[in-house]
Amino acid sequence: MSKQLFQLDQQWCRIHYPERPNGFAVMVLGDHHHYVDEKSSFWLQQDGRAEWIQELTNKGYLVFYSNLFGPNWGSNEAVQLALRLYQHVKRNEIINGKIHILAEGMGALVFKNLYPKMKDDLRSAVLLSPCVSLYEHFQQEREQKFFYKKLVKEVSEAFQIREKDCLSSIKKEVNDHMVFNQFELPIYIIQWTSLNRYKNQFSLVKKIYKERVANSLPTDLFYVLPEKRYSIGRKFISYFTLHEKVL
Repeated sequence: MSKQLFQLDQQWCRIHYPERPNGFAVMVLGDHHHYVDEKSSFWLQQDGRAEWIQELTNKGYLVFYSNLFGPNWGSNEAVQLALRLYQHVKRNEIINGKIHILAEGMGALVFKNLYPKMKDDLRSAVLLSPCVSLYEHFQQEREQKFFYKKLVKEVSEAFQIREKDCLSSIKKEVNDHMVFNQFELPIYIIQWTSLNRYKNQFSLVKKIYKERVANSLPTDLFYVLPEKRYSIGRKFISYFTLHEKVL
């Protein structure tokens, strides 16, 4: 598997190339600790995710992603960079212009704000244990002083607001997760059964799923046991393939 490393807005980006391209591409929007630097990336260093990248490229997918300013929590800066990255890849690589999204954890917040800007360029999205509400995550972390202080610092830097203003600013977005109910894009939600990082998101994810199904929007929800985590790559591929019939 060959790869390319480059920078956009001083953020490291990677492209993984398949040996036998199928013409389709997947943009990964990683969680808050999913780094990309000049030497490697979280998706190469973590065994399970490295295997997913390998499975995707083995099936012909071009896979690309960026550091997106680290723990960005869906900031406009990260969203604009994700859009620029897509435009760069589309301009320089031979791919179908309608791509797939693979968003994990915090990456769902980037996807939420990216969708209105790219809805005509997206084919389907897989959300892996998504954080769909930053407000709800704040409520969860307030129970743990150390993690809450860290989150406030990250959000303050990402959104360029004072730390003391973070909570009041986030409160304004208390219902921001409801926009997922309006996305016409096919969405496949894969939820870890053992995950605690975003445990408060579970009830919101179920509500989003039920609301989308009630509105006849293409949606699937799958729960994964810890011992089945290595089989997830095949589920990504099956879902992506399902939505490639219309070029």
